[in-house]
Amino acid sequence: MRHQLLPLNVIVIAIVASQFTIVNSEEAAKKVSPESVVPTELDRHEIRIRSLDRSYRESIISLNEAYQMDRESLRKAITKKLTKQQELLTEQGKLDEAVAVRDRIRQVSSARILPPLAVGVTSDLPTHGIVGTWRWNNGVDVRNLSDGKTNGNCTWKLVDGSKNEYLFNWTKIPADRVRLSENGRVLEGTKANDLTFRVWAVRID
Repeated sequence: MRHQLLPLNVIVIAIVASQFTIVNSEEAAKKVSPESVVPTELDRHEIRIRSLDRSYRESIISLNEAYQMDRESLRKAITKKLTKQQELLTEQGKLDEAVAVRDRIRQVSSARILPPLAVGVTSDLPTHGIVGTWRWNNGVDVRNLSDGKTNGNCTWKLVDGSKNEYLFNWTKIPADRVRLSENGRVLEGTKANDLTFRVWAVRID
């Protein structure tokens, strides 16, 4: 029995097709390999964290604004009542008592409105308010120690106590100048050498 020989062009096409199939198989294997899946999932994880941090930060700002407005309304209400009481005491000739009420009005009016601090946050904000773990806007968690150091390549110091402003000196990137929020939960500011480059961190402990 004689074997039928295939034309040369058919043989060449068959060889090329088989090589193309092998290449496609290798590419498919690469797409589903664990080595490529892990970095992709980690990237997605970091994106979700940054999105959650942004939502958390926006919620804090919104809640703080609402708290400030409510506290201001309460202050106006009590000031109005105390003022009427002061006027009444003055009309009655009880000047000492009227002066005492007046002083109380001044205290209420000048008091700084601060939201209640979260559990574990010390009330001594200028010196200890930033001690703890913070998640920065780049997704990195940094623990600030009480001696002006961190658990990473950075040191921090208070540069303006009246504004609760701190300077973070990083080893490999430009320094950050940030301000601690009144509730002690957010650090926000810019690069010390670039006021257009915004940075922030949220307390996570």
